[in-house]
Amino acid sequence: MYQRIVVALCAATLVGCASAPKPQQPTTPNAPQTKPSSPEQAWQQRQATFARMAAWQLQGKVGIQFRDQSATFGITWAQRGADQYEMNIKHPLTGAVVALLNGSAGRVSLTTNGKTTQDASAEHLLKSQVGVSLPVEGMKYWVRGVAAPGMPIQQVKLDYYGRPEVLQQAGWVIEYPEWEGNGTNALPEKIQLKRAAENTRVKVVAQNWQTK
Repeated sequence: MYQRIVVALCAATLVGCASAPKPQQPTTPNAPQTKPSSPEQAWQQRQATFARMAAWQLQGKVGIQFRDQSATFGITWAQRGADQYEMNIKHPLTGAVVALLNGSAGRVSLTTNGKTTQDASAEHLLKSQVGVSLPVEGMKYWVRGVAAPGMPIQQVKLDYYGRPEVLQQAGWVIEYPEWEGNGTNALPEKIQLKRAAENTRVKVVAQNWQTK
């Protein structure tokens, strides 16, 4: 059961192959970056720019603490549009794929050990299979350092460039201690997610970003 929980947590979270090389210059959205008059203006500019992002892929590694257990995995998250995504979850040492999460509008499937289970949403699928609830819909925005649309923002603390230092939505606290590069449109290098109600912590290290 623990192995299934860890795999599902990693699948819902993000990041990629643990052995992926770290690029020297990350790819950021191609949009002019004029100097904002305030962090708040830059934050709004960032939201608009990233909303136009057609596709992205993130490779890295993730560490998860769930109650009194912990694990580390490599994951590749490929997102195409707002609804379609594929996550390959890999063994941190061998790089072998141990689980695959596929999502499209109204349909999500989780494949582990040759068994595939489907549901209308990733949240329901993970809850029914492993008893863990994670906001996958929010994470596809949070991992890029933007707020999830349609969810009230309980808190946001911005840096000079209008990037979030701390973002709180849906009961999750997301912290951004490091970024790949400077400027309003920089992508996160390290992300930390915490949910006190379920005693869950997720730490992400992004090693390779690709965007369109």
